[in-house]
Amino acid sequence: MFFKKEIETTLNTSSDIIPAEGSPQGKESSEITQSEPAVPERQNVDQIGNLVVGEGVCLRGSFNVPSKTKVTGLIEGSVATKELFVEQKGKVQGQVECQLADIAGHIESHLLAHNLLTLRSTAVILGDVCYQEIAIEKGAKISGKLTRL
Repeated sequence: MFFKKEIETTLNTSSDIIPAEGSPQGKESSEITQSEPAVPERQNVDQIGNLVVGEGVCLRGSFNVPSKTKVTGLIEGSVATKELFVEQKGKVQGQVECQLADIAGHIESHLLAHNLLTLRSTAVILGDVCYQEIAIEKGAKISGKLTRL
């Protein structure tokens, strides 16, 4: 099972664990420190407060994400996030509000980017778009009203 293997890998860090200061060597301690992370940190998108919707995954509902949202799958519903990345195979069907958006996939509904909106050549936007700054690559498609904030 995938999760079992991941847990075993994560827990196999005995060489990285050292006793906390002030605790006797060789005895159990409820407080431990790690000299380095058990699992190496990945890209910023995998950190706490982020949402990753992988290919083949469909989420329905209203999502308030405090940091970054990366979509390779499908979100059906509204999304409020600081940074939105919609990959080429990604799709959001619902209202989007963010500070920064980098779109290579599909957005169907109202899109509000308070700072910067980047539309890649494969982007398709079906709905009204509000933005502070915009960058559009050749080939991006927009069907709706563009409004600068």
